[in-house]
Amino acid sequence: MSEPSPDLWDPGRPEALHRVLQDVKSPCLQSALQGKEPEEEEPELKRRKIDLIFKDVLKLKEEKEEEEEEEQCGGKHLLQIKKIQEEEEGPSTSSCSSCVKLRKRIVELEEELSQLRGGRGGVPTSSTQEPPHPEQGPVEDSTGMERSTPPQVLDEDDPDVDSADDSVAVDLVISPEDSLKLSSGGSRRIRRFKQEWLKKFWFLRYSPTLNEMWCHVCRQYTVPSSRTSAFIVGSKQFKIHTIKLHSQSNLHKKCLQLYKLRMHPEKTEEMCRNMTLLFNAAYHLAVEGRPFSDLRPLAELLKRCELKVVDQYLNDGDCQILLHHIARALKEDLAEKMRLSPFLSVIMDAQNDDLFSDMVAVYVQFISYEGSPNTEFLSLQRLGMPSVDGYLQALDRAFGVLGLRFQDLLVVGLGVDGTNISAGTRASLYVAVQKTFPWILCLPIMIHRPHLEVLDAISGKELSCLEDLETNLKQLLSFYRYSPRMMAELRSTAPTLSEETEFLGDIRAIRWIIGEPNVLNALIKDYLEVVAHLKEISSQTQRADAAAIALSLLQFLLDYQSVKLIYFLLDIIAVLSRLAFTFQGENHFLVSQVEAKIEDAILEIGQLVDFPGEYLQEFEENFRESFNGVALKNLRVAESKFQSIREKICNRSQGILSQRLDLHSRPFAKACRVLDLNTWPHSREDLQAYGEEEIQVILEHMESLPCRGVEARGNLLGEWKDLKADYFSMNGFKEVLVHVCRYRQRFPLLNRVLQAVRVLPGSTSCCDKGRASLQKMCKNNRSRLSLEQMNDLLTVAVNGPPIAHFDGKRALDSWFEEKSSSSRSLSAEVLSRRSAAEQKSVLHSVDVNTEFYPDV
Repeated sequence: MSEPSPDLWDPGRPEALHRVLQDVKSPCLQSALQGKEPEEEEPELKRRKIDLIFKDVLKLKEEKEEEEEEEQCGGKHLLQIKKIQEEEEGPSTSSCSSCVKLRKRIVELEEELSQLRGGRGGVPTSSTQEPPHPEQGPVEDSTGMERSTPPQVLDEDDPDVDSADDSVAVDLVISPEDSLKLSSGGSRRIRRFKQEWLKKFWFLRYSPTLNEMWCHVCRQYTVPSSRTSAFIVGSKQFKIHTIKLHSQSNLHKKCLQLYKLRMHPEKTEEMCRNMTLLFNAAYHLAVEGRPFSDLRPLAELLKRCELKVVDQYLNDGDCQILLHHIARALKEDLAEKMRLSPFLSVIMDAQNDDLFSDMVAVYVQFISYEGSPNTEFLSLQRLGMPSVDGYLQALDRAFGVLGLRFQDLLVVGLGVDGTNISAGTRASLYVAVQKTFPWILCLPIMIHRPHLEVLDAISGKELSCLEDLETNLKQLLSFYRYSPRMMAELRSTAPTLSEETEFLGDIRAIRWIIGEPNVLNALIKDYLEVVAHLKEISSQTQRADAAAIALSLLQFLLDYQSVKLIYFLLDIIAVLSRLAFTFQGENHFLVSQVEAKIEDAILEIGQLVDFPGEYLQEFEENFRESFNGVALKNLRVAESKFQSIREKICNRSQGILSQRLDLHSRPFAKACRVLDLNTWPHSREDLQAYGEEEIQVILEHMESLPCRGVEARGNLLGEWKDLKADYFSMNGFKEVLVHVCRYRQRFPLLNRVLQAVRVLPGSTSCCDKGRASLQKMCKNNRSRLSLEQMNDLLTVAVNGPPIAHFDGKRALDSWFEEKSSSSRSLSAEVLSRRSAAEQKSVLHSVDVNTEFYPDV
């Protein structure tokens, strides 16, 4: 069988048609395609017929080449065959029977080809095709393809793909199910989000899990009526053209103005003036311990007073940000003061409240610019473990808050107090610190209510009477406190005790009721009234439960030992309270004066063993076979037993106070008494040799410092003699300090000694202020404050000046710098607070895997 003529074969024809033509077995058709006629034809007639056939074929070929420029798919060849049929059905120059047969055969082949294409579906599938990725976006229609066009894989580098389709992946393929749809209903282009758009459009956000994109600016600052926008709810129309249209929309422009006003406010004079009022209001809230939510009503009050305040930055998160900038300015000032101070001392306060039992507050004492000692709050830290290592780690973290290191600063003194730290832990802490820093003096301080620590230490099996008294007293107060009817009756019969009971609040949360001197004094004052009221209740048969409780409480109040023990505890508490009060004053005492106060308290407690104190003496004066007309029980047994209890309480209290005196630091502390003019002799002869031994002790300690300030012993002794020569022109330790500071050129070495002595902890008024501020801020359901927020609030409340002298300019500049800077984003903690607030306001929650990019 001969092959078809190469001129008849056209590469534009479908391959299926080519195969069908090759399979044709008709000798008439094969001879026609090869230009041959039966041998019985005449040569001239044969040549004419062949010429006419090739004319038609060449004409068809030219027409097909023109149509190829317009159509690219195989479906076009079906139209070409139809055109061939139409032309062949028309008049033709050929009239031979072979040509007629050829045309009929072509029509038959066309029908077979149509049936063949309809059976295959017209879409050749590839063995390498894969289903689309689950995160691919929706498929969209494309009008540029005909029904019979096979689907194509789009490439990013395809020049025909417009900018809106830049997100199509290179390896994107179409599943067989989708290909069937494409063959029947037109091809669709699958679009996916492109990560490059996040850099090109800074306001755009995308969640790969939700497969949605949205506008970060419009989602934050749009009005509720516009929250149906696709770029607020979440859009899957992944087209760059769609994003550009949104960026040019009026909604986006309005939201962008609000965003710029909030995130990048213009620093005009009016804006600064209005924001200053807002900073003052936030500062007032922190000083008074009020919640952040009070900023808005306070701003409304300022507006009511005809003061102009900005309408933005009034929610809780904004108030936290304002206070954070105020606290940052105060911390920067504190860090500068600590760097400039020649010496530092540290005070650690282990909190005594159950809410803060795992926290320690760190304070630092330094020499101010004026030369006077100052104490300020450094940081509040959580204890990783209630041990020596836990306190040392908390101390390092506290200095790290300001970017400083404890070992890089010249710390010369350390004081630790608090009922949550035992005497043993305190002693071990002192040993650990002095092992690394031998020049640090560990000195005794009293921060707040030391009698609570004494009660914790002395209570136990040997003194079970204290716990019995505590239990009975709590039952008495609870009997009244948790019954409105009983409280009303107590208010009318014993007003003093009812007032103290209401002030205590939850009786069960009080650590030691017998450690509350106001409650004990109120009970003594209203003793007769309370006893009479309990007798009345116990006799009422219609109130059986209350009568039984009142009868047991009455036995407690009529017990001789219980009543006398209350009076004796008041004497012990009075001594310890007077000792703590000396530390709570604003005046800084010499360390020698502090030790002298503790030694006096130890001696006074020892005297209570044999001699009654003020309160116990009052009891003995009022007791004559009865106590103010009330007959007490168990007199003989209680009297002999009470003396033993009395001695044990006094001895243990003395031991606890003695443990506060560090043996390593006592020689230096005692030597400092020569700087107190009250100890100087009045005669000039005695004054000449006075204090030389003590000065030698001070000098030896100063020489142990890493940075020595004393060059020679003879120079310091010479300055000491010159100071004694000026003795009669001074009066008191303060004047010694002023005199040496004023003439520091005459006394350079002595001035350095006095700087080190003055910075040693001698006042805890700042610590008491910190405790009070901490109690304030954690009221009103504010116990969920983070540690950083608590540190900011304490820094403002303790270290900040009075509201009349507060200047918020530096804090305002810091706030503007953070808002207006395009190179820095908000801090991580602020972003977390803002994102948490934003997620509550959007219609759909943001997925946890959402990729957020900082604003550029």
